[in-house]
Amino acid sequence: MANRTGLSPHVLRAWERRYAVVAPHRSQGGQRLYSDHDVERLRRLSQLTGRGHSISRIASLPLEELERLEEQAPSAPAVRRAGEDESSAAAELVGEALRAVRRLDAEELQAVLQRGAITLGGPVFLDEVVAPAVEAVGDGWSRGALSVAKEHMSTAVFRRVLEWQLGAYRVDDDMPRLVVATPPGESHELGALMVAVSAVGQGWGITYLGPDLPVVELLAAARDIEARAVALSTVYSPNDEKLLAAVKATREGMPKRTPLIIGGAAANRLREPMGASGAIVLDSLPELRAQLRELREAE
Repeated sequence: MANRTGLSPHVLRAWERRYAVVAPHRSQGGQRLYSDHDVERLRRLSQLTGRGHSISRIASLPLEELERLEEQAPSAPAVRRAGEDESSAAAELVGEALRAVRRLDAEELQAVLQRGAITLGGPVFLDEVVAPAVEAVGDGWSRGALSVAKEHMSTAVFRRVLEWQLGAYRVDDDMPRLVVATPPGESHELGALMVAVSAVGQGWGITYLGPDLPVVELLAAARDIEARAVALSTVYSPNDEKLLAAVKATREGMPKRTPLIIGGAAANRLREPMGASGAIVLDSLPELRAQLRELREAE
């Protein structure tokens, strides 16, 4: 079922129990039996929650209504503004996630994060759960409050959940293409994955190339897929001169009409020289989503 719907067994069971999204029959051996209608319904729900719809609001909708929602313009998804209740729920999830990290409980951490993605929707989950939790883990590791093992475990789980979100979206041939990676020497890829998930929620087709990508490979990929834009994430720079040289070479190797977007702690620290090289330096995921909407609308 995970391959057919994009939902993990944990999420599927939670949706059945809490929201009665489907009512599968049972085999004589007690196994759940899903109809084609059930599978299609679950697949649509998976895609829509990844785009920012709350499962609690769409769980009871008929399949025809889910199809209508999915066909809506991706540049204007039905995402609720984060209110006090959502912010409070997000803060609680961050606390639960950090407690799971401290216990080295990967299974619980993944369950907490997937629950947040389902109940809060894409943008709120990324902005108010993933971003602060990742920052807290990094800060704890740098201060010696978290072990290397706990930092590595949490990074692996965050990566799995973000990749799960990314895979929940349907990519159409007519979507503008965005190449996402980290520059040479940058091994921290969670920021790039958050960029990819944010972008696909805005109706972009993503070519995700991972961390520590040589400039020549980035440029070749952008050329091969006729990328509408390129986005880089850089959190930690062991060598500022090499990072700036890579950004400059990337910008000079791309067509002028193709924006180079870059974000992350290192990019913000080097905002002025990066901007001088022609890159668009952004502070946050909301800024990224706004920039991508502008690019789509300008087409």
